[in-house]
Amino acid sequence: MTGFSRRPLAALIACLFWGGLSVGNVARAAPPAGAPSGEAPAGSAAWFSTTPAALPSLTIPATADRQAAPAHELPPPPEAGQVPPTHNARPKKKRTPQPSFLTADHIEGQTDESTHAQGHVELHKDDALMQADQLIYRPLEDEIEAQGQVRLTQAGAEVSGPYLKLQLASQIGYFDQAQYTISRMVASSGYDHTPTPGLAIPLPALPPRQSTAYGEATRINFEGENQFRIEDGNYSTCKPDQDNRKDWYAQSSEIKLDYDQNAGTASHATVYFKDTPILYAPYLAFPLNNQRKSGLLAPTFSSSTRTGFDLAIPYYWNIAPNYDATITPRAMTKRGMQLGAELRYLDHYTESEFQFEHMMKDKAQGDRRYAYSLTHRQTLGRGFSTYIDWNGVSDDEYFTDLSSRVVKTSQRQLPRQFILNYGREWWSAQLQTLRYQTLNPGKADAVDAPYFLAPRLSFNARTPDWHGLEGQMFGQYTRFTHPSWEEGKRTVLYPQLSFSHIRPGYYIQPKIGLHSTYYQLSQRAAGLPTSLNRSLPIFSLDMGMTFEREAMLAGNRWIQTLEPRLYYLNIPYKNQSRYPVFDTSLADFNFAQIFSENRFSGYDLVNNANQLTAALTTRLIDPASGAERLKAMVGQRYYFTDLKVGLHDRAYFNDAGDEKLQKSRSSDFLAAFTGQVAPKTYVDMALEYDFDARKTARFTFGARYQPAHGQVLSASYRYNKGSVADFRDTMDQIDLAGQWNLSGRWHAVGRYNYALDSSRLVEGIAGLEYNAGCWVGRLVVQRLETTAGDPNTSFFFQLELNDFGQVGSNPIQMLRRSVPGYSKINELPSHAAPSGSLLTSE
Repeated sequence: MTGFSRRPLAALIACLFWGGLSVGNVARAAPPAGAPSGEAPAGSAAWFSTTPAALPSLTIPATADRQAAPAHELPPPPEAGQVPPTHNARPKKKRTPQPSFLTADHIEGQTDESTHAQGHVELHKDDALMQADQLIYRPLEDEIEAQGQVRLTQAGAEVSGPYLKLQLASQIGYFDQAQYTISRMVASSGYDHTPTPGLAIPLPALPPRQSTAYGEATRINFEGENQFRIEDGNYSTCKPDQDNRKDWYAQSSEIKLDYDQNAGTASHATVYFKDTPILYAPYLAFPLNNQRKSGLLAPTFSSSTRTGFDLAIPYYWNIAPNYDATITPRAMTKRGMQLGAELRYLDHYTESEFQFEHMMKDKAQGDRRYAYSLTHRQTLGRGFSTYIDWNGVSDDEYFTDLSSRVVKTSQRQLPRQFILNYGREWWSAQLQTLRYQTLNPGKADAVDAPYFLAPRLSFNARTPDWHGLEGQMFGQYTRFTHPSWEEGKRTVLYPQLSFSHIRPGYYIQPKIGLHSTYYQLSQRAAGLPTSLNRSLPIFSLDMGMTFEREAMLAGNRWIQTLEPRLYYLNIPYKNQSRYPVFDTSLADFNFAQIFSENRFSGYDLVNNANQLTAALTTRLIDPASGAERLKAMVGQRYYFTDLKVGLHDRAYFNDAGDEKLQKSRSSDFLAAFTGQVAPKTYVDMALEYDFDARKTARFTFGARYQPAHGQVLSASYRYNKGSVADFRDTMDQIDLAGQWNLSGRWHAVGRYNYALDSSRLVEGIAGLEYNAGCWVGRLVVQRLETTAGDPNTSFFFQLELNDFGQVGSNPIQMLRRSVPGYSKINELPSHAAPSGSLLTSE
């Protein structure tokens, strides 16, 4: 791109505007991009997790009627240690008496007393079918007594044995020496079908699947509709073979199956795998529909170089439909005993989650160690609401020692904030206090604590139609404190007035505002002022057009758009070399930022500008569904004056008087492409090219091939040159991940995230999964680089008994985080992935 001319893009877009406005044969209007000015608090994700038995945050429906919410709003069914609340109780249907139909080789009896039937007996009533050699039916009691080869089929359940006595209306009775099969539909949990940014179209959500229980018992007691009590029997989701053997089963003196609550319990239960006992419990609770109930969950264990052998035994307490608790004792051979707890509560006005871990003494360090996290949202009424996000750990190395997640081991700032919001129809206000606990596990790359907000008061107002104009006002007062740096108070006022002229095919939006800032400062260096004022007028003009045409590609008909956009910005220069930098940094240069007023985030610095941004976008749209299949963009900014305001932290720029900060009259060139390029293949690319240095400043590439659930390969490459001046601190990484069926029952899963710039493995995952139909075995190894520079290797082995429980260490949450599109192989549909032509949704 060395010889590439830098002005043709702006000239082309200007010609499009001129020709488009003259001809007038344009497409539908495209509203201007960009949100109103102002700040909105970003919610902080909870950091807390146990290792390796993760306790992720889940949304708890407030009331039973929230079950009708779309599937993407419901919490996923749980893994070991992942426990959603139980809102699955179904109200019993009131039975309406239905006529009975009895057929047999021989029938005799007395009306209203009893009927005797022999030989090929069949009794039909409601949705029940009973077959037997002999039967006595007593109509007054609505009771049957059957002998011989008795078989009862009703509502997905089939029970057989030599003797049955049952009241049909109340569903109360018993079956001797019985074999049973009970089938129910359950939701699948193995695939997150939310769209991945840049990868466009996800696969549809997995449909509900059938879960079937098999077993034998000395006696099965019917205790009402959907209620079974099994005496001296067993339970399994494995279909017996010809010799009536099952891969796994739970043998118990008493098993209670409650299909109204979708929960099972067992007393003095022993779980057998391949006829070998692997678990005994005096009391065992297990789900019947992929959900949990109160009781001990399956223990998890793993091994890592930092914790040694790691065993956790979580206990789940379903306190009420909208609040619950999970208590997790954890033993680590290299660290000692730890106790973790998670409490959650949700109603129409409140959402709270508190998580805590505590270790009396770490055997490796000799100190007490703990971590906590509290997130709380509260609607107070009359426009008021609050948000609390409070986090802390005992020491800097807590996450690097006890977590297996990249996002945790690299976390350096733990927020402790309180927010009070107030909102009305046309204005809103916010009061915020914010502090941080700064972690420096690696002393070589220590970071400083940011400024604390003590407090910050923000105000936003907007009148969308004021005499044909739109008015906005943003105001903010902040007191910045720090234990070792200069402190101060900053007041910002920014009134704005804009006019939107929108017509079919084009829009024009001029805007003018006055950005005013006032400082009162303390603890400044000698010779620097303690009060500062700045008022800068800001003018912008945003224009865009949309052209459409029909196009043919790969044998399909599409709608192609061409969308030029011009954005002019004018801000006068003011020397700001003596201004403090409290919460300001250089904003990321991308397609969103080139259409913004300020190249700095925060309000400490305001750049000067006399510049024009030109961009051109084209899309490929499916005319039948309106879905966007491809999107390509190019853009560049052109400067008519020198940039003179820099981020004066001496590492990047030196804002000394009129020294200019750019060497040419144009910015880096931006290009981006995203979309579906082949059946089930999605690509996302972005490029930033520096003409002055004749080097690529930034390049990202991501591709995913996913023909079906459980069949996914992804690859990405990220390059960022780092320092603007000399290309230091460059990031250069490749990331490969996938899940694939090797042959029949075997699947491979893995990730390879390698930093080329530092020649180190950031995260490596390798694993095998085996799907036996009614159970799954998983063996996964993870190597994770920590901020302390000492990698941690963890081993996961899990035996999952379908729709019953898991034994071992749970790698599911780690695999879902690290492998895009990962699916649980025991929940995959049996049919093959559909095929389709290029650029179709099939």
